[in-house]
Amino acid sequence: MQPPEPTDSDRRAARETGRLLVQIRWLAIAGQIAATFFAAQVLGLALPLERMALVIAGLVGFNGIIALAMRRGARLPDAMLALQLGVDTLTLAALIALAGATASPFAMLLLVPLLLALSLCSPRAALPIYLLANLCIGALVAFGPVSGTALVPAFGLSSTLMAWFVLRLRLTVAARDRAIEELRRAKTEADQLAGLGLLASGMAHELGTPLTTLAVTLDDWAEIGLPEGAARQKDLETMVAQLKRCRAIVTRTLQAAGRERLEAAAAVPAEAEIRHILALWSGARGRTRVPVTADPSLRGAQMLSAPILEAALINLLDNAESAAPGTVAACLSRAGERLILRLSDRGPGFPETVLSQPGTPFVSGTGAPGRGLGLFLARNAIDRLGGRMTLRNAATGAEVEIAFPLLDRPQTEEAADARA
Repeated sequence: MQPPEPTDSDRRAARETGRLLVQIRWLAIAGQIAATFFAAQVLGLALPLERMALVIAGLVGFNGIIALAMRRGARLPDAMLALQLGVDTLTLAALIALAGATASPFAMLLLVPLLLALSLCSPRAALPIYLLANLCIGALVAFGPVSGTALVPAFGLSSTLMAWFVLRLRLTVAARDRAIEELRRAKTEADQLAGLGLLASGMAHELGTPLTTLAVTLDDWAEIGLPEGAARQKDLETMVAQLKRCRAIVTRTLQAAGRERLEAAAAVPAEAEIRHILALWSGARGRTRVPVTADPSLRGAQMLSAPILEAALINLLDNAESAAPGTVAACLSRAGERLILRLSDRGPGFPETVLSQPGTPFVSGTGAPGRGLGLFLARNAIDRLGGRMTLRNAATGAEVEIAFPLLDRPQTEEAADARA
């Protein structure tokens, strides 16, 4: 089975890991130079400074080559990272051996390259560093200046516990990241399905009128027979017009569905966008425009909009029109950094079952099977755009209040007028 190709994020992460390791090595080199100078000049220890300087110079040259490769955009695989840490381990062991200290506490510094290998490399690549660090400790005790055989099992136990802990922690974090990614993917799919469901619900509402016209005409023909002359021509023209309207509704819904999948929400002039959707709803149904009152402070304010917003508001308008034909009105106001849209009608108001469970699927005032998805889908779409929907009964009828967050990027008045 071929390993998966690394993604761009994998390559970026590998480059960042390589740069981090180079920076850590520069700091380690500076620390080694400072410690050697302190031991020789302050503590007065007799150290083979020439040989120690040669080892440090070799590490400087090695790190310089790696840094140059990283600047040219090279991506270092795990094996190369492990090789670098192996060089670090051997260099540190050589400096400890040259220092000639008995029972040197600096021998425990060999745990540092191991810790970096466990943190930055895969477990398979870190295993050689684990073995190399333990081998160096054994060699220092057996052949070098480090005394005390207890150091070998102590180092082995420390390195083993460190390896076990770090690897378990990495496995736990990886499992958590996979779970988060799976939840994010599931939420994205659920949001897309809800958006498509809302578009389909809006299309069903819009298709109701032309299909009813077609059904009535065909029923008349079935019962009375085909009309003659101008009457038949008029009926045919009406039917053709209704079919074209059905086709336009389906085409517009499919285009909106494509945008729902492929486009992110966009910033638009808030008042102009709401007026545009209200005018679209009125024009598609051959009604007079919905009366709108708007707060002047909204002039130039922007909000997020997407195809699902149009479908959500049209769904709410259809519900209001079916409850109280010809009485739908809209009011736009501002509350701090939020746009408040109130849609009202002069009908009987929302049933108590709807108010007690607002936006719950399959909960409607009619009790008919399959009804009650409109409010659920509308609420879902509004939530996705950062808004909140509230249902209430006013003195004159039902009222839907929607609060949308406003953006901090005002547009010119000309742009708002053009959108309207």
